[in-house]
Amino acid sequence: MNLTRLKTGIWQAELKIPKQLHAVLGKQRFARSTRTKCRREATLVSSPWLAEWQSLIQLAQNDPLAFELAGIAETPNLSSANKWGWLEILKPSEHAYFEGIEWGNGLPLPVHMEAFAAHHYKNYKARIEARRYILEATRFMPTTRHLRKEAAQRWLFAEEAKPEAQRRAVKTMQKALGYLSEYVAWLQYQGLLDAQLQNPFRQVRFPKALKRPVKYSPMTDLEILAIRAVAQEKGDAELVAYIDIARYTGMRLSEIGALTTESLVTVEGVTCFKVKEDAKTQASSGRVVPVAPKLMELFDLDRLNMAGRSNAVGKRFGRLKRDVLADGQSRTKCFHSIRKFVVTTLEQAGIAEGIAADLVGHEKPNITYNVYSGGSSVQQLTSAITALEQTQSF
Repeated sequence: MNLTRLKTGIWQAELKIPKQLHAVLGKQRFARSTRTKCRREATLVSSPWLAEWQSLIQLAQNDPLAFELAGIAETPNLSSANKWGWLEILKPSEHAYFEGIEWGNGLPLPVHMEAFAAHHYKNYKARIEARRYILEATRFMPTTRHLRKEAAQRWLFAEEAKPEAQRRAVKTMQKALGYLSEYVAWLQYQGLLDAQLQNPFRQVRFPKALKRPVKYSPMTDLEILAIRAVAQEKGDAELVAYIDIARYTGMRLSEIGALTTESLVTVEGVTCFKVKEDAKTQASSGRVVPVAPKLMELFDLDRLNMAGRSNAVGKRFGRLKRDVLADGQSRTKCFHSIRKFVVTTLEQAGIAEGIAADLVGHEKPNITYNVYSGGSSVQQLTSAITALEQTQSF
C-alpha cells in the first residue's frame, strides 16, 4: 500500500489491484483519503484498510462470483457507498423496511448473504432459509458491529414474547441460529470479519416458553381421500396430484416437488421415480421408488412436472385439512402425515422394516443392513408398493 500526498496536503492511501481482477472488482486500485496532513497519522488510519483490501483481493481471486452475487464490487468501502446491492433481491415490503434502517458506519449484516448462500448450500431450500434467517436477524443486529451474544439472545426473547399461536418451536429457532452461526464462520474464513470475534450464535439459551417439537400423527386412508375430494371439487389438480403421489410412494413434500419427466427411470423393467440427489438425508437422496399401477391410472406421467411449488401446495393442503378433518386444527396432522400413513400401512402389511426404510428413504435400523447392505431390490420395493395399493380404497 502507498500513501500519496494530494495537492491539498492530505494523504491518500492506495493499493493496486492485480490486472486480472480489474473486471471482477470494477476498478484498477483501491484509494481512500485519510483526511489528515500528518503522514504518521495517515499511516495509523490506513493500516486497517490494507487488511480489508487484501481480503477483498483474495476473495476475488478465490471466488469471483461472490462479488457479482453480493453486489459489492464497485466500492472499497463496503460500509457506506454501495451497501444496497443485496436489497435488489428482496420483496418490495422488505426492501422498504431495510432501506429505512440507519446503518451508521457498520457493514450491513446481509451484504454477503447471497454469496454465502449460493456457495455454502447446494440445496435450494437451504439457500432460501439461510437468506430468510439472516434478514430476520438483521432486525436485531443491523451490522456486523452488532454481532454480540446479547443481541442473539434478544432475538430469542422476542420470539418468546409472541402470542403462543405465533411462537415458533425450539427446533426452528435452533435451525435459524445454525444458519447464522455458519454465516459468521464463513465471513471469518473469508477474512471479511474479525477472526477473534466470538460467534454470538453459539451456546445461547433457548427460552422454555418456546414450543417443543411436535410429533406428527398418521392420517387414515379415509381422511386423505376426504381432503383429496375437496381439492378435486375446487379444481386444484396440482394438490390432487401431490396427494396421490404421496399416498402411493411415501415421498416427502419437497421430493415430490422436484419430480419431472426426467425423474422417471426404468430399472429391471419397472418404471420408477428417481428422487433428487440432494434430498433431506443421504438415505433419501437418489433412491428409486416404483410407480404404482393405480398411480399411472390417476396421473399422466408424460406430463410429470411438479414445478418446485411444494411450499405453496403444503400451505393449501394445510388450509383444507383444517376445514375437512374433525381434528384439522391440530398441528399434529399435515402433509407429512401422509408419509406416516404409508409407513404405518407397510408395517401393518408385514413388509420388512429394511425394505420399508429403503422405500421411504430412512436409515436402516441396524448396523448390518445399514452399513453392509447394498439395499433392497426393485422387486422387493415393488412388493411393498403392491401391498400399499391393496390397502387403499381408491
